Amino acid sequence: MPEDTELPGMPCNGKALLPPVRLSSPSSALGFTLIELVITLLIVGLLAAVVTARFADANAFNGVVLRDQIIALTRLGQQSAFGRSDVELRVTPDGGGDATLVLSDANGVIRRNTISVASVDLRADVDVTASCSSSQGVPVTSGSPLIITFSELGEAASAGVGSVSTVNASVRLCIDAAVNTSVCVSPAGFAYIGDCDVD
Repeated sequence: MPEDTELPGMPCNGKALLPPVRLSSPSSALGFTLIELVITLLIVGLLAAVVTARFADANAFNGVVLRDQIIALTRLGQQSAFGRSDVELRVTPDGGGDATLVLSDANGVIRRNTISVASVDLRADVDVTASCSSSQGVPVTSGSPLIITFSELGEAASAGVGSVSTVNASVRLCIDAAVNTSVCVSPAGFAYIGDCDVD
């Protein structure tokens, strides 16, 4: 290339033909803005919550569902017993991961529910008021179901696992040996969550 040939952008007599090109202004920095980072973190957090819920233990809430079903059917049994013949609540695990809760009277079945009790330890006893965290009671099985009988006054007249006896202090149901999933039925027939607080 001859020495006197000029190329575009090459200096001519010490001066540049084109002004220098700036890629960014001096006040702007390369990277992400705070808003972009916050939005990205929110999206990642929401996706993590959804994915975690999908992989959570499917049996994690079986004890709570069993507790709530027993309380609901006990209260329905108490209400159904007023002015009638004896009403019976029978909780029978089938050994295969399900339990059948049957509320019945002399005329037949009032309500029947079948729920999953996989990974649930259900134990019960009559007239024991100790906390379920210290002693759990007798295992409820298909051969020894839990039976609670309500009198025509709505009281828990008799109860037991396998065989029944008169209720003097309470009926205690220990679900997974935890106080927050346990049920107590008072002699008046009222069911509530937690330990039997009989004085």
